[in-house]
Amino acid sequence: METYLPFVAPVLTILWALICLRIYTMISAENVMQRRLIAIAGALGSALIYLLASNLTAILQAPSVREAADDGRVRIQGAP
Repeated sequence: METYLPFVAPVLTILWALICLRIYTMISAENVMQRRLIAIAGALGSALIYLLASNLTAILQAPSVREAADDGRVRIQGAP
């Protein structure tokens, strides 16, 4: 699972930018304000997606509480 986690944030950002670019090209050149709003919203959305996805992947890659609490100690359990 950890092999693809570094690629999640950039890929989601690129996909969002491509979707917004597609919407931008569908809008007529006469609607200048609408095109500008789509461009600004696409840029802000891409930045937010990148930040959220990178934070989420950092949380997923962090060690669990049990792993952090062990401090490298080994538990030996006797036979029943």
